[in-house]
Amino acid sequence: MSDKHQAEPVNESQNTSQREAQEILLDIQEGGEQLMAAVQELIEWTDVGVFDVVDYLKRIANFLDAVIEAHPKTYAIAELTEKLELDEPTLRQLLVNVGTEIDLNKSNPEEKVEQKAIIALLADRAGSPVGDRLMALIRGDRSYSAWS
Repeated sequence: MSDKHQAEPVNESQNTSQREAQEILLDIQEGGEQLMAAVQELIEWTDVGVFDVVDYLKRIANFLDAVIEAHPKTYAIAELTEKLELDEPTLRQLLVNVGTEIDLNKSNPEEKVEQKAIIALLADRAGSPVGDRLMALIRGDRSYSAWS
């Protein structure tokens, strides 16, 4: 790798536990952008080809997959009812219909639903107004620059 893509050494006084979450998020974003740019540069401008770093990229992908699996994205029922323009009992019924384990007789706007349940509901409701709103929700409207 070129010098511009080398990671800067971490100062021992710069302890991760003392850093602000916002600062860590910005480091992740910057590092990710640098990695993607370097891989793109390798593909476009050299004869080496990306296959020389595939094992390393797979290692990164496996790590990221494990992080995502351990910390799945969730949505509060209240957020879902608002975004999908549904009442809570209807939302709960739709979720049960696609195999989500959720109590139909409960009312808890703060209850969390994992994104995989939302994706199953999207597959079931594709092409409908609810499906369109689900797609917009999953796609998200926040840019990564919102971390700054």
